[in-house]
Amino acid sequence: MGSPLADKLFPVVPDTGTQKAARLASEVTGDPGRWVRLDCQHMRHVQRAVEPGQLLECPTCPPSVAGGLPAHRVLGQGPERRRRAWLDAGPQAPGRAGAFAVEAVTQAGPVGLVDDAGRMASELVASAIRHTHAPVELTVDAGDDIVRIEVRDDDSIASGVGKVVSFELRRA
Repeated sequence: MGSPLADKLFPVVPDTGTQKAARLASEVTGDPGRWVRLDCQHMRHVQRAVEPGQLLECPTCPPSVAGGLPAHRVLGQGPERRRRAWLDAGPQAPGRAGAFAVEAVTQAGPVGLVDDAGRMASELVASAIRHTHAPVELTVDAGDDIVRIEVRDDDSIASGVGKVVSFELRRA
């Protein structure tokens, strides 16, 4: 067995605000944290509550000459949790759907579901296009512990007649 001090260590997750740190923090602490928008217009992940006007380091802005990250004011919470995209039928649509879902969940939802959301959106769009050969509407609703992905297609023969398929992912 290790030393008494080593047995009591808890992993420290640096709150650097990046996507990688957000995933690690979510896995270690079980808390997905939140994304906030800074006055430099970049998004930053935080694990604790922050108020508009509070200064935070921006991991996206270039470092200062001294090497430190520049501080910017928090404007408010991150992007809307419900986002939509319209995708033309074609070979790039599933990949674009996956990338769109990854971005939406990264910015507004449970970071631990990012990869699953991307794969699920890609599969649902691929299936819709394979069966209708028509454009689709993709909706990603990313909440605190759930992601709902919805794909609506229009039948290429009878406009306005189509199907809606949805799938929900939940944090365990």
